[in-house]
Amino acid sequence: MHLLLRNLRFNIIRNYHRPSAEILTEIINRDNVNKKYAEALDEFQDKILYNSLLEIQKARIRKLDHITESQKKAQIRRNQEFGVEPLPLALKHFCDDQSANILEDKNDSIMHKKKFQNIVLPFSRYLKVEKSNEEEEKDTQTKENPENWMKDYELYDEAEDEIQNEYGTPDPEHPVSEIPCGGCGALLHCKDPSIPGYLPSEIFKDLSDDELKTVHCQRCHFLARYNTAISVSVKPEDYINIIASIKDESSLAIVMVDLLDFPCSIFPELSNVLGKTRPIILVGNKVDLIPRDSQNYLEHLKECLLNEAMKMGFHKKFIKHVALISAKTGYGVEELITKLHSIWKYKGNVYLIGCTNVGKSSLFNALLRSDYCKSEATNLIQRATASPWPGTTLKLLKFPILRPSDFRIAERAKRLENERSQRFLLEQHRKEQATDTKSIYHATLIGHIGQTFAKVQEYQDPVAHSHSSGFTAPILTLNENHEKYAKSKWCFDTPGVMHKDQILPLLTTDEIIKVLPSQMIKARVFFMKPGMSLFLAGLARVDFYDIPKLTRVIVFASLKLPISIVNTEDADEFYKKFLGSEVLGVPLDMSEERLEKWPKLEMVYDEVVIEGIDKHVSACDFVMSSAGWMGINLPKDTRGIFRAWILDKRGFHVRKPSILPHGFNLRGKRIRDTPAYKVGDAFTYRKVYRKNN
Repeated sequence: MHLLLRNLRFNIIRNYHRPSAEILTEIINRDNVNKKYAEALDEFQDKILYNSLLEIQKARIRKLDHITESQKKAQIRRNQEFGVEPLPLALKHFCDDQSANILEDKNDSIMHKKKFQNIVLPFSRYLKVEKSNEEEEKDTQTKENPENWMKDYELYDEAEDEIQNEYGTPDPEHPVSEIPCGGCGALLHCKDPSIPGYLPSEIFKDLSDDELKTVHCQRCHFLARYNTAISVSVKPEDYINIIASIKDESSLAIVMVDLLDFPCSIFPELSNVLGKTRPIILVGNKVDLIPRDSQNYLEHLKECLLNEAMKMGFHKKFIKHVALISAKTGYGVEELITKLHSIWKYKGNVYLIGCTNVGKSSLFNALLRSDYCKSEATNLIQRATASPWPGTTLKLLKFPILRPSDFRIAERAKRLENERSQRFLLEQHRKEQATDTKSIYHATLIGHIGQTFAKVQEYQDPVAHSHSSGFTAPILTLNENHEKYAKSKWCFDTPGVMHKDQILPLLTTDEIIKVLPSQMIKARVFFMKPGMSLFLAGLARVDFYDIPKLTRVIVFASLKLPISIVNTEDADEFYKKFLGSEVLGVPLDMSEERLEKWPKLEMVYDEVVIEGIDKHVSACDFVMSSAGWMGINLPKDTRGIFRAWILDKRGFHVRKPSILPHGFNLRGKRIRDTPAYKVGDAFTYRKVYRKNN
């Protein structure tokens, strides 16, 4: 009977935390397809072989049904258990052995009564126990989450690195405002510095809607107040002239590439503009967002990046180094600085070059907080000074490079050696946590950027100028004519250029945020048959025209972009009916005016022929500029024929070899009655073995 009471109490407490059917229904309806597309969905539902948004809703409904059914069964079980009358004590006297029926004395009777008091079912006593446990649980939660946790957070904020506080930080979780910047018209937000309309979260969050209407975004503010351009983008024809101005200069070019979008993030003819003999360091950024499909995936990624650069006209002899970094998390930046010191030393200026959204400004800011910048210049807000570009009125940011003397190199090497063992232990600990928890957070590549020669500035630097910015602290710029910097070599942040293949200019701020992933990408795997078509949101489409039976496709894109699969014969009608709806995801809420201007989904290739390598290995990637890519797996010695469609014929490329050939290892379990697998892990630490057909 004690066991029965414990089980009943456990079930009631457990059920207390379950969401009610009404709450789950509200969640499902909140995420449901817009009403104006409801009729189209009812009409077309049997023709949709798979849609990730609808599949999520189906899973929620199945979970709701399961919970409801479980609650019904539990209630029936409780009713049955409480409906059984307790056995009378007199039954103990009904036995064959009459000697057992000896009457107990008074003391035995009292002890017997106390012994069995707890099995009586006085419900008021039972409820009292339940209430006591709830109060105890509440007290525990209060101890774990004290009411003054905001004060603790403020103390932590005050202890943050001063440099980070001065520059401000983004908050990817904070929603975009509905208020446009008075300068460029982009919606104000604090999500990502690379997206138009950005304000640091320290400023953005403290302003009301009325106050936001009176401010400009960070870029417009510095352009208007100081004639200084932050992450400026120029037209392709102007870009060639600007970069050509350094063609005859003895300088190093750091060519930055977005690893999520290459070759579309390498500007065409850049090798000719820079000069065939220009020494370059090739830097692949955003490596923290790339899934880990095998143990040697970084080495393979470097080889793929080098191959694509050579296809774009860069000579291997003058590519001095290939680096994979994350300017956001700091991974690989210290190693890049070491290579800059050893390869280029102090021979001349250094230029960061790349298309928009590759992370040039993020790397520029990271280098400024490192041993690559003169330590006294690091503390100057907005990353040192601005310099006019020849032939333009633009002033772009630069900082003075630290001269790598033998003493400084030795001191830096000593610091790195002291930190190496600590970094190794941290990496091992994070690997164990990632393996145990399957958490992307612990598997993400991170790094620490230190400063060997940093000094606390206790006095006003005599070579710095101060300007009032309208913010809480003054803006300092560096007096480059001072003798301290007259003979310095400089690191420049050059203008960005929008590649003609990129689709980002066609999208709104909200759509860009959906398209660009903010954490390590998870692979979505599908089992395809001949005559099927796969849509990546409303941005791209691939027809699987003539393929072998065991064809699988692995999609690498933001999970916020829905994937739809229909028969090819229904593809045109499907796209037309659901363009602008949540079923396709992007574009969003199409007005009649925007719908008229929205570019068509046009065929880029009417026949793409791919030879299979292995059913478990991707033979190539179909790159859909800015949106993502998909790996194509075909059995060995087979051939597949595909057709490719993308917006305005922008940036669809066949990339060989695949950058993640073992992406199939990241799949989840097969979803019954669909061509899809469940979304699996974004990483694996297992060794990969080639499987035979």
